[in-house]
Amino acid sequence: MNKYSFIFFAVSFFSICVSAQNNATVKEYKKSFPTYDFSDPNPIPLLTQVYPYFRYDGFSNKAINKEWKVVELSNEYITVLILPEIGGKIWAAIEKKNDRPFLYYNHVIKFRDVAMRGPWTSGGLESNFGIIGHTPNCATPVDYTIKTNADGSVSCIIGVLDLLTRTNWRVEINLPKDKAYFTTQAFWYNTTPTEQPYYHWMNSALKASDDLEFIYPGNKYLGHNGEYASWPVNETNGKEISWYKNNDFGHYKSYHVFGKYTNFFGGYFHNEDDGTIRYSSHDDKPGKKLWIWGLSRQGMIWEQMLTDNDGQYVELQSGRLFNQNTDLSTYTPFKHTDFEPYATDTWKEYWYPVEHTKGVLKANEYGAFNMLYNDSWLKIYFSPTQSINDSLIIKDADKIVYAKLVHVNPLQTFADSIQINIDEKKLAATLGKNKLVYNAEENDDLQRPVETPKDFDWNSAYGLYLQGRDLMDMKLYAKAETKLDSSLQKDHNFLPGLTQMAKLMYRNMRYDEALQLAKRSLSINTEDAEANYYYGLINAQLNNISDAKDGFDIATLTPAYRSAAYTQLATIYLKENNNDKALMYAQKAMINNAYNIAALQLQAIIYRKENNKQNADKILDTLLSLDALNHFALFEKYLWNNDDKTKLQFTSTIQNELPAETYTELAIWYYNNGCVDEAKKVFELSPASVTTMYWLSFLNNSTINFDTINPAFSFPFRSETANIIQQLLKKQDNWLLKFHLALIYHDRNRIAEAKQLLLSCGNQPNFAPFYATRAAIFSDSSEDFISSDLKKAFALDNSWRYRKLLAEFYITYQHSDSALQLMQLYVKQHPNDYVMGMLYAKILLLNHQYAAADKLLTNLTIIPFEGATLSHELYRQAKLMESVDALKNKKNNQSLKFIQEAKQWPENLGIGKPYDADIDVRLEDWIAYKNYKALSKTSLANQMLDSIITNSKQVSDADKY
Repeated sequence: MNKYSFIFFAVSFFSICVSAQNNATVKEYKKSFPTYDFSDPNPIPLLTQVYPYFRYDGFSNKAINKEWKVVELSNEYITVLILPEIGGKIWAAIEKKNDRPFLYYNHVIKFRDVAMRGPWTSGGLESNFGIIGHTPNCATPVDYTIKTNADGSVSCIIGVLDLLTRTNWRVEINLPKDKAYFTTQAFWYNTTPTEQPYYHWMNSALKASDDLEFIYPGNKYLGHNGEYASWPVNETNGKEISWYKNNDFGHYKSYHVFGKYTNFFGGYFHNEDDGTIRYSSHDDKPGKKLWIWGLSRQGMIWEQMLTDNDGQYVELQSGRLFNQNTDLSTYTPFKHTDFEPYATDTWKEYWYPVEHTKGVLKANEYGAFNMLYNDSWLKIYFSPTQSINDSLIIKDADKIVYAKLVHVNPLQTFADSIQINIDEKKLAATLGKNKLVYNAEENDDLQRPVETPKDFDWNSAYGLYLQGRDLMDMKLYAKAETKLDSSLQKDHNFLPGLTQMAKLMYRNMRYDEALQLAKRSLSINTEDAEANYYYGLINAQLNNISDAKDGFDIATLTPAYRSAAYTQLATIYLKENNNDKALMYAQKAMINNAYNIAALQLQAIIYRKENNKQNADKILDTLLSLDALNHFALFEKYLWNNDDKTKLQFTSTIQNELPAETYTELAIWYYNNGCVDEAKKVFELSPASVTTMYWLSFLNNSTINFDTINPAFSFPFRSETANIIQQLLKKQDNWLLKFHLALIYHDRNRIAEAKQLLLSCGNQPNFAPFYATRAAIFSDSSEDFISSDLKKAFALDNSWRYRKLLAEFYITYQHSDSALQLMQLYVKQHPNDYVMGMLYAKILLLNHQYAAADKLLTNLTIIPFEGATLSHELYRQAKLMESVDALKNKKNNQSLKFIQEAKQWPENLGIGKPYDADIDVRLEDWIAYKNYKALSKTSLANQMLDSIITNSKQVSDADKY
């Protein structure tokens, strides 16, 4: 056998072995975890951008064994565990050969107050969609389904309707049969006719360790406010912060690493010689963030707060944008963006373990590559994610210095070395035909600007418009209206500002004002696509159908709005029973947006109306191939078959925390497209809810028996529901209808109308959250009015929330004695209620009962929440005031004792101590100085003055970090 025959035989045999690979498996089961659960949902509506979601406020310090549903994906190399009841989080990813979690595996489920709705758990890999931070569903059940695929892979698809944006997100977690990676394929779509806020990050966790190096190519990092600094070396202190251990300064760390054109990042544990890599194309995910709790006790206290025995962790995050931007980021190049009408976004990421490569220079879907050159030895490493049988060629400039056939299976690390004299700055490596390419000379530094021009005028019409637009993308609509109004005051003909304000007025259901703004935009530029599109939307809402068609027709001239405008035209013609034109426009909508889910759904309706089952089935199958959790498609199959099997297939996929909202969204989508009977059928299948009852009453032209309604946790928010409530109020003058309409008006910044509705209810409601809400909305009203409502709420429900609200009211209006009387018995009876305990400590301080506050805080165990500092501030204030009292009474040694205690950070208060350099103790040192002076201890007094000077410099320097 010659060498070529041998190579052919080897490759053929290798191919046969690969093809014989066992398929991946998927299974579901229950697994018991020690669980520190959450509870106590808040029935009072949150009057913030998080509305209509509610918070959970109860957290436990005691674990119970609780069973959770687990979806397990497994192949020969890795196992992936998914918990659909906890946000669909990938709870663990384990490399099987060494039983090594390559994502942090938390063996307890410890909910803590970290997310926008409260509960959150550490570890694994979570999908975040919405407006900011952790997704609203990060701790609660989501919809999911599992699949065994024709290629031998297995999938678990998770997803849910996001109420903040009325968009649907899905993530397919796929495990191939023969690869040592799993992928996450996001599919996120907007079936609304308007722009929505756009935010997405994937948060993966790794264990924290001193030998952990962050493999994050870049030359600078961005902050949440758009500020930037150098990476990987901190210019202020010279520390190489790409190593975990070197972040032993300052507070929590958020590094959005930036500045190089790369498509991977990860972490590598050098002592264990293994790590984790995440890869995707740069266009899919340009953002890469690193989160560290901090290495002082301020951060390390969270180790025990979030796990029992698995240790501290860090987060490696990937994003669609460069940074997780706050409102201040608006004033930098790193602004917010929005999700276009009817748009769909999809992207894919790879996650995998790396072994025995001594680090990583380059990584992609084929594996991770590294080269090291020391003492004339070139060492080469490649950790594959899939079977490789290809050449590896290494060049020094144009000279080949190494060539070898790499024949390895997944996670079978290839390692080699040669002794050679080379210029390592000119090394280049190629695996196969560009499967993986590394070039040391490649200049991948980005020239993208990181600063806004210094002379940019933020108070110009355009500057104010930009601020207003970004505020809309954060759902801060009231602030956005102020900025846009200021923009138009600067220039009342500023076209972008006019159109943006028209959008806002449309969103706020102020349609007549919106129309006048859109007309003014068109009077400046009659072909402006954005203005035409919203001119069409507004006129459709006002039933000016010819003008609506006209607006949409002209909007189609511009690709940015073409697909959305065609979708709207399809809806209009469907309502007019002109199925031919409706189908034509729905199909045209797909030309510029192949994933226009709304247009596909419209086609399915049209084919059903024409009894064309063959084409309807094709569309429904297409929808389910794109979105396996598409509730519309499953409901349409039920409409076609009208049997228990397809009915169950539809209802069984809606498993999320708030299923009635999913039914409501689907029913309203049908209603908006003129399908009233279908809408009614969806509502009839829905779990009971107040909103469902409203809609069925409207659709059936029936009255509501309000005596049977429990209004708790009913937070209507859709404009369509507002219109229905307005109609229902014409027939039934009930306080609950007014209350719910007021909540929607408040959410749409129609504050005066919300107040009028709430006032018209008088004192009729027998519902405590009503009065708590009215007091909050009338916070600018008279003291007597607010007091009356809070007392009424407390009289109806004397649980802790209403007591707390009333006590805080007393504090605001300087009735600290009344607050004390209200709280003292409750705290005595509930000594473990740390929320009320902290409030009571504040009240004791206001009543000059410093020793009592000190004693209370000494015995109070507080479960921390992210960013909290109040408990330590109260403790410090109590100690300082005791010290001042002792100083006044010439008890100088006792005063000094209190000063030393004030400098402590007792961890029962739920806050760990920051680094000394970040603590301002100048006030403590000043009181100590006064004591030492009184004791004639001149040397110690002067030391305190020196300490004050030193601390002033430290505080100033700390701001730089």
